Amino acid sequence: MLRECAGLSIAAIATTCSACSLVLDFDKVTSDASMDAPYTQAQCDYKEPNDSIAAAAMIDATATGPAAICKPTMGSPEDHDYYKFTVSSATVMVAIQFKNRPGGDLDIKLHDESGVMQAQSRGFGDGEMIVCPGSSPSCPTLAAGNYVLEVFPAIAGSVNSYTFTITP
Repeated sequence: MLRECAGLSIAAIATTCSACSLVLDFDKVTSDASMDAPYTQAQCDYKEPNDSIAAAAMIDATATGPAAICKPTMGSPEDHDYYKFTVSSATVMVAIQFKNRPGGDLDIKLHDESGVMQAQSRGFGDGEMIVCPGSSPSCPTLAAGNYVLEVFPAIAGSVNSYTFTITP
Protein backbone atom coordinates (compact mmCIF):
# COMPACT_ATOMS: atom_id res chain seq x y z
CA MET A 1 0.00 0.00 0.00
CA LEU A 2 2.85 2.43 0.75
CA ARG A 3 4.18 2.13 -2.79
CA GLU A 4 0.75 3.05 -4.14
CA CYS A 5 0.87 6.32 -2.13
CA ALA A 6 4.36 7.37 -3.23
CA GLY A 7 4.37 10.48 -5.38
CA LEU A 8 0.74 11.42 -4.70
CA SER A 9 -0.30 14.85 -3.39
CA ILE A 10 -1.47 15.16 0.22
CA ALA A 11 -5.07 15.55 -1.00
CA ALA A 12 -4.78 12.40 -3.13
CA ILE A 13 -3.24 10.46 -0.26
CA ALA A 14 -6.07 11.49 2.05
CA THR A 15 -8.73 10.25 -0.38
CA THR A 16 -7.11 7.13 -1.91
CA CYS A 17 -4.51 5.81 0.50
CA SER A 18 -6.16 5.09 3.80
CA ALA A 19 -3.15 3.11 5.01
CA CYS A 20 -0.79 6.05 4.54
CA SER A 21 0.07 8.63 7.17
CA LEU A 22 1.98 11.88 7.13
CA VAL A 23 4.60 12.51 9.80
CA LEU A 24 6.21 15.91 10.23
CA ASP A 25 9.27 16.12 12.44
CA PHE A 26 9.70 19.64 13.81
CA ASP A 27 12.28 18.58 16.39
CA LYS A 28 15.04 18.55 13.81
CA VAL A 29 16.37 22.02 13.04
CA THR A 30 18.48 22.53 9.96
CA SER A 31 21.64 24.64 10.08
CA ASP A 32 20.05 27.32 7.92
CA ALA A 33 17.08 27.88 10.25
CA SER A 34 16.80 31.48 11.43
CA MET A 35 16.39 32.61 15.01
CA ASP A 36 12.94 33.52 16.33
CA ALA A 37 14.27 36.68 18.01
CA PRO A 38 15.90 39.52 16.06
CA TYR A 39 18.63 39.84 18.70
CA THR A 40 21.12 37.84 20.73
CA GLN A 41 21.36 37.56 24.50
CA ALA A 42 24.63 39.53 24.37
CA GLN A 43 22.79 42.39 22.62
CA CYS A 44 20.06 42.29 25.29
CA ASP A 45 22.72 42.42 28.03
CA TYR A 46 24.68 45.36 26.53
CA LYS A 47 25.35 47.95 29.28
CA GLU A 48 22.60 46.46 31.49
CA PRO A 49 21.15 47.37 33.86
CA ASN A 50 20.24 50.61 32.09
CA ASP A 51 16.46 50.62 32.37
CA SER A 52 15.90 54.14 33.75
CA ILE A 53 17.39 57.62 33.57
CA ALA A 54 18.85 57.07 37.04
CA ALA A 55 20.50 53.82 35.90
CA ALA A 56 21.66 55.14 32.50
CA ALA A 57 24.94 53.58 31.37
CA MET A 58 27.72 56.15 30.89
CA ILE A 59 29.13 55.98 27.36
CA ASP A 60 31.40 58.00 25.09
CA ALA A 61 31.46 58.59 21.34
CA THR A 62 33.30 55.29 20.75
CA ALA A 63 30.39 53.21 22.10
CA THR A 64 28.11 51.93 19.34
CA GLY A 65 26.56 48.69 20.62
CA PRO A 66 25.23 46.43 19.25
CA ALA A 67 22.37 46.44 21.74
CA ALA A 68 18.70 45.43 21.68
CA ILE A 69 15.27 46.23 22.96
CA CYS A 70 14.21 42.78 24.10
CA LYS A 71 11.11 40.98 25.20
CA PRO A 72 10.77 41.79 28.91
CA THR A 73 10.93 39.03 31.47
CA MET A 74 7.76 37.89 33.22
CA GLY A 75 6.40 40.68 35.42
CA SER A 76 8.86 43.28 34.11
CA PRO A 77 7.83 46.47 32.39
CA GLU A 78 8.58 47.05 28.72
CA ASP A 79 12.31 47.20 27.87
CA HIS A 80 13.84 50.69 27.48
CA ASP A 81 17.58 51.39 27.26
CA TYR A 82 19.18 54.59 28.60
CA TYR A 83 22.68 55.87 27.83
CA LYS A 84 24.28 58.90 29.49
CA PHE A 85 26.87 60.97 27.65
CA THR A 86 28.58 64.33 28.05
CA VAL A 87 27.94 67.19 25.63
CA SER A 88 30.82 69.57 25.04
CA SER A 89 30.25 70.96 21.52
CA ALA A 90 27.68 73.27 19.92
CA THR A 91 26.21 70.59 17.62
CA VAL A 92 25.11 67.22 18.97
CA MET A 93 23.84 64.22 17.01
CA VAL A 94 22.35 61.02 18.44
CA ALA A 95 21.07 58.22 16.24
CA ILE A 96 20.15 54.55 16.23
CA GLN A 97 20.34 52.22 13.26
CA PHE A 98 18.19 49.09 12.92
CA LYS A 99 16.31 47.08 10.31
CA ASN A 100 12.64 48.05 10.61
CA ARG A 101 10.51 44.96 10.24
CA PRO A 102 7.02 44.08 11.51
CA GLY A 103 7.13 44.29 15.30
CA GLY A 104 10.58 45.90 15.29
CA ASP A 105 10.17 49.69 15.05
CA LEU A 106 12.20 51.60 17.64
CA ASP A 107 12.18 55.28 18.64
CA ILE A 108 14.46 57.59 20.65
CA LYS A 109 14.21 60.47 23.07
CA LEU A 110 16.89 62.84 24.32
CA HIS A 111 16.63 63.97 27.95
CA ASP A 112 18.70 66.32 30.06
CA GLU A 113 20.25 64.74 33.15
CA SER A 114 17.24 65.65 35.33
CA GLY A 115 14.89 63.80 32.94
CA VAL A 116 13.38 66.71 31.01
CA MET A 117 12.85 65.64 27.39
CA GLN A 118 14.74 67.85 24.93
CA ALA A 119 13.74 66.07 21.68
CA GLN A 120 12.34 62.85 20.26
CA SER A 121 12.42 61.00 16.95
CA ARG A 122 9.50 58.73 16.12
CA GLY A 123 9.85 57.80 12.45
CA PHE A 124 9.07 54.61 10.56
CA GLY A 125 12.35 53.97 8.72
CA ASP A 126 15.45 51.90 9.48
CA GLY A 127 16.71 54.31 12.11
CA GLU A 128 16.09 57.44 14.12
CA MET A 129 18.20 60.60 14.47
CA ILE A 130 18.17 63.81 16.51
CA VAL A 131 20.45 66.76 15.74
CA CYS A 132 20.67 69.65 18.21
CA PRO A 133 20.15 72.41 17.44
CA GLY A 134 17.67 71.22 14.84
CA SER A 135 14.16 71.64 13.53
CA SER A 136 13.10 68.20 12.32
CA PRO A 137 12.70 66.92 14.93
CA SER A 138 12.80 70.07 17.01
CA CYS A 139 15.76 70.24 19.39
CA PRO A 140 17.23 73.27 21.18
CA THR A 141 20.90 74.19 21.45
CA LEU A 142 22.19 72.07 24.32
CA ALA A 143 24.31 73.51 27.09
CA ALA A 144 27.47 71.64 28.07
CA GLY A 145 26.68 68.84 30.52
CA ASN A 146 25.29 65.31 30.74
CA TYR A 147 22.37 64.10 28.62
CA VAL A 148 20.55 60.79 28.29
CA LEU A 149 19.56 58.91 25.12
CA GLU A 150 16.49 56.69 25.58
CA VAL A 151 15.82 53.86 23.11
CA PHE A 152 12.35 52.31 23.31
CA PRO A 153 9.77 50.33 21.30
CA ALA A 154 7.66 52.47 18.96
CA ILE A 155 4.67 50.25 19.69
CA ALA A 156 4.26 48.26 22.91
CA GLY A 157 5.87 44.86 22.47
CA SER A 158 8.21 45.82 19.61
CA VAL A 159 11.67 44.26 19.87
CA ASN A 160 14.79 44.68 17.76
CA SER A 161 18.56 44.93 17.80
CA TYR A 162 20.26 48.25 17.05
CA THR A 163 23.52 50.13 16.97
CA PHE A 164 23.90 53.78 17.88
CA THR A 165 25.99 56.83 17.12
CA ILE A 166 26.59 59.77 19.43
CA THR A 167 28.52 62.85 18.39
CA PRO A 168 28.75 65.01 21.50
